[in-house]
Amino acid sequence: MADTAPREFAARCQPVQRVDGGTDGTGDFESVVPPSPERGDLKVGEHLYWLRPRLRQRFIATVLASGELEVEGCRYRSPSDAATACAGSPANGWTAWRLEDGTLLDKLRP
Repeated sequence: MADTAPREFAARCQPVQRVDGGTDGTGDFESVVPPSPERGDLKVGEHLYWLRPRLRQRFIATVLASGELEVEGCRYRSPSDAATACAGSPANGWTAWRLEDGTLLDKLRP
């Protein structure tokens, strides 16, 4: 959930496009940030944070087993797709999202 998120967020929330072209929210998804317990980086269910203090916004994304990020019930294949939906304009999700300890997601980039 986001604190003081833009009201238009729900309108920007679009289903993730499946690799096979479907958009029904099921099936195999192209994974951009696959969780990897073997590497010890991201874990399924882990939260990523994007704080925008000047705008008084805080977004929380959850890492899914497919490697997607879920923000406010919407699934995104890339960190930038999630950040762009939150911001309402193009955003680099790799440098926006952080782990709880403050590490930028970009530091874990494959």
